[in-house]
Amino acid sequence: MTRYDMLRLGLLAAPFASSALLSGNASRKTVLVVQEGLGQVILFPPDHPERKKAVRVGEKPHEIEVTPDGRTAFVSNFGLLEVNHQIGTPGTTISVLDVRAGLEHARFQLPTGCTAPHGLKLRPPKHRELFTNTEVGREAMVVFDAASGMVLRTFDLPPSVHNFIFQAEGRSLFAFTTTGRVLKVDPEDGAILAQTEIAAPRGLGWTADRRRLIVGGRNELVLLNPGDLSVESRFGNLGTGQIFYPSASGDGRWILAPAVLDGFLLVIDAKTGEVAQRIQTGSPLLAVPDGDHTWISNVLVPPQMMPRGAAPRNGGLALLDLRTMAATPVDGIPDANGIAVAAAR
Repeated sequence: MTRYDMLRLGLLAAPFASSALLSGNASRKTVLVVQEGLGQVILFPPDHPERKKAVRVGEKPHEIEVTPDGRTAFVSNFGLLEVNHQIGTPGTTISVLDVRAGLEHARFQLPTGCTAPHGLKLRPPKHRELFTNTEVGREAMVVFDAASGMVLRTFDLPPSVHNFIFQAEGRSLFAFTTTGRVLKVDPEDGAILAQTEIAAPRGLGWTADRRRLIVGGRNELVLLNPGDLSVESRFGNLGTGQIFYPSASGDGRWILAPAVLDGFLLVIDAKTGEVAQRIQTGSPLLAVPDGDHTWISNVLVPPQMMPRGAAPRNGGLALLDLRTMAATPVDGIPDANGIAVAAAR
């Protein structure tokens, strides 16, 4: 039994009160965790996770995006269990949350024919446009006015686009498909500016200096030049199966690579590609850096995706201290999916 399992089961005292003092302004932050199966978002201050509040949203929500001022959060009500296991009813809305009040105050409606919104991003640098890709019916990008919810434009996407990210200047977005492609897309009209084939892409991220696009693949990370999507380097033979959404630590030292079905988070040296740590957390999907710490969402894994006879994985939330590499579970938040940290201004 690992130390993480012992903490989760209450066999050790969790050192959360001391390790969760994330920074001097922790009291000005709010952590938001999407609970897919429960159809809600949990909000809590990072230094006091016991002070949590639940906000109901739509069915089977997945992604969450927060405005730079930390006051508003958007949630994609996907409506389906998972892209490969489409159990449920495709969603048609984006929930809009007032973070300070801890309530849903609006829902943006998708255009007719566009359902199952998944990826969700505010376009930098002005953050006035909210983008979401729809996966059932018309496979398209829907662009909302982030303040009013009015649909500004839509454009068709290639088949099987599942998620995307923006470059810092907002002039391009980068998407991946579940059929093995990474795309560079013009956010004005959807023109494909570049594309490349990558085996089994299931997540995109940026290196800390934002000079390279990181692709989570099967047993590998691929680093692409964002200009033409040429392969700059590969970190392979990582000793894992599918890697999902990679991210970089703020200091640029580490790449964090979640492996849902393997049950651990890889901590990879960003310069050498060597695996420094394999941290068991359950079923990690996302790792969201927050200063010297990282919030890790562990998803509920459907039984049909698990080997016969395997123990259930109900998901949850964990906090990783990047200085000690100790992971501490956060009680009472199963079935975690999207995570965001809202910093009040």
